[in-house]
Amino acid sequence: MKVRQRRTRRPRPASPAGNRVQFHFVDGAFVEITGDVDEEYLVEFIDSRTGERVHHARIRTNHWVRTARQYFTPWRINVFRAKGHQRVFTHQYDGRGRRVYVAFESKALGDTLAWFQTVEAFQRQQGCELICSTFMNGLFRAQYPDIRFVEPGETVHNLYAMYRVGWFCLPQGEIDFNRNPRDFRQQPLGESAADILGVSYQPIRPRIASAGNERPIPEKYACIAVHSTAQAKYWNNPSGWSEVVTHLLQRGYRVMLLSVEGMQYMGNHVPAGVTPLPPGDIVRVADWLRHATVFVGIGSGLSWLAWAVGCKTCVISGFSLPYTEAPDMIRAGARPGDCSGCFNRHPLDPGDWNWCPDHKNTPRMFECTRNITGQDVIALLAPHLD
Repeated sequence: MKVRQRRTRRPRPASPAGNRVQFHFVDGAFVEITGDVDEEYLVEFIDSRTGERVHHARIRTNHWVRTARQYFTPWRINVFRAKGHQRVFTHQYDGRGRRVYVAFESKALGDTLAWFQTVEAFQRQQGCELICSTFMNGLFRAQYPDIRFVEPGETVHNLYAMYRVGWFCLPQGEIDFNRNPRDFRQQPLGESAADILGVSYQPIRPRIASAGNERPIPEKYACIAVHSTAQAKYWNNPSGWSEVVTHLLQRGYRVMLLSVEGMQYMGNHVPAGVTPLPPGDIVRVADWLRHATVFVGIGSGLSWLAWAVGCKTCVISGFSLPYTEAPDMIRAGARPGDCSGCFNRHPLDPGDWNWCPDHKNTPRMFECTRNITGQDVIALLAPHLD
């Protein structure tokens, strides 16, 4: 005989008589008391990891209160009648089986790739019905069938919680510590997303969609990307790229240029002998990288894409400190004694192409990469070439 097990239902929190407590965790913990009985209540929001009462407020019926803190916190909400301090409502955050939305606020390819694996870790930890928006959903949708992808800005209903992943600053450039738990400039790029979502950071490659497993060309090849969004990110040694490309050609490699900006951009030129990649979407670019012997790039999203698909990735960067990128990237960094790491010490001014906060308009401008030679990079590549 089969015995049918009775389904256990979660206990519903009590509400104050005649009124109703409504709550959610969208952009912070939120409580609203609605109804016809005019009373005053004390609402408190407790971080259940520490027992700290992070925020509290007195509100009347048909008013609401929200925490300033927006990153993941396992909140415990208590509501008391102000008169007599009788607790009339309590709720402990529990995402199991509930609809939780994670929205990426950055359009940058590198940010998206560095952050994405934390989303799956968050889903496993929470046991939630996860909804996610990125500006590059096509890279992930087929590889993560348990995540529902929506477009940025799309309205999503019936949410229990929502978290926004990004680097958030106040109007004067200070870090908004209500949205980023720690100083994102002082940690690996991917760790800031783990902080916001409350998961342990692991630099794990995200799974990237593929248009097919066929090798795009029969000969061996290397990929390079020379362009970026600020001159400080470029390799500013005037002969560096030419030396590396010549070396690869002499070793029998075809050298493929992935930068969509083409052979010249903002005064930066690609050396002769390089073949621009045929036009295609980012998934096709990822397939080229899967079969490349090596990728050489700068502090840009294409370096993160190369790393994500498992290509040997050499990053030439002086504007960032070594901990910023993934630990298993091959890294050509600033020479000892040279200025470096402005990205980790100053807010980037995206409106100033020649941003160099420490040495702009001096002989030391961009010395962080200007003094990295072609031979420095060739030596790093040597163990990885056929």
